Amino acid sequence: MKFDVATFTSLWLITFLCCALITTALSRMFSRVGAFRFWAIGFYLLAVSSACFALHLTWRSDLLLVATATLALQSRLLIWAGTRDLFGSAAFWRTGLVISAVFCVLYGSALQFKAPLVLRALLLTLFFLPCRAATLYEVCRRRRPDLGPARLIVVIGSVIAMLNAIVPLTLVLLDRANLSLLLGNPQSTSALYAVVFAGDLLLAAGLIVLAFKLLVVERDMLATLDRGAIDRLAHARLARAERESHGVRGEALGHDGSTQRQSLPGTI
Repeated sequence: MKFDVATFTSLWLITFLCCALITTALSRMFSRVGAFRFWAIGFYLLAVSSACFALHLTWRSDLLLVATATLALQSRLLIWAGTRDLFGSAAFWRTGLVISAVFCVLYGSALQFKAPLVLRALLLTLFFLPCRAATLYEVCRRRRPDLGPARLIVVIGSVIAMLNAIVPLTLVLLDRANLSLLLGNPQSTSALYAVVFAGDLLLAAGLIVLAFKLLVVERDMLATLDRGAIDRLAHARLARAERESHGVRGEALGHDGSTQRQSLPGTI
């Protein structure tokens, strides 16, 4: 097998389509976890973005290039929104739509008016880097020791994705524009594309594992609370049974009840 950009594009399409199907099934199984729905849509968009890039390898159209970059950006924003929703924060998905629309207009204008490569690479860095860093921030700012292995996978994938976001600008500044992803010759970017693929795959796998870890932790917490409630209820029933048994024994031994305590008539 020849590992060129076309091969990695096919792998990307198949892999993230599978991730989208898996998260769609999980969103139906765990309907109260809204993060799965955000991630499923994001993975579908990532698969469509890969398809657009594959078509761009055959038909050199700026429209396909704009669609590739815009859908990829929107998928990252949805992954970030899903991560916020997973931890109980507000998911600003409408803000993500506005950001994607602004990027689409700017990047499309840059291609239409034949803007310099450095400007196009700068646009990619300015829009992709913050959303990838935001996902890393959402995961790392939760100081929870029970998320160790899953959080580590997400952190590694997010760091690789952040580094990938600055690769086009770095290569252009180094006068190696022919190697930059989405900017130059696809036959010479297979190594970079493999790193991008590995980073996004680690991020996707880590987020799914992280969600399951949170579900397990939440289940254990609820089980602990249920056991505590059952124990308190059992103690309360036992204490009430003891009080009732003491009352019954007192009446059986002939202790004065409330009806027996009456004053006698006359003086003594």
